[in-house]
Amino acid sequence: MRFLITVVWSLACVGVGIALATVEVSGRTPLQHAERAWRSDGARRLDAAKDKADDLVDDVKKKVSSPAKDRPLDKHTADERSALDQLIANRQRDGK
Repeated sequence: MRFLITVVWSLACVGVGIALATVEVSGRTPLQHAERAWRSDGARRLDAAKDKADDLVDDVKKKVSSPAKDRPLDKHTADERSALDQLIANRQRDGK
């Protein structure tokens, strides 16, 4: 049964491929319509996405390569730090 399903799906895929390459819609095949759309817009969008990805990779490399001493370890003020210490102490005392 599994073999029969595989053969049917393969024949369906081949049939769709042949239809896309030979049947004309508005004077062109669907494959030609797709190629035309890709040439007009797809390559430009792909290049824009590649440039954006390159910029993101460069930013990540900069952040990772910077030494730890350049990055702030604690962004809390003294008041916030004392409030956090009190909360932690209360939780440890309560056994939570």
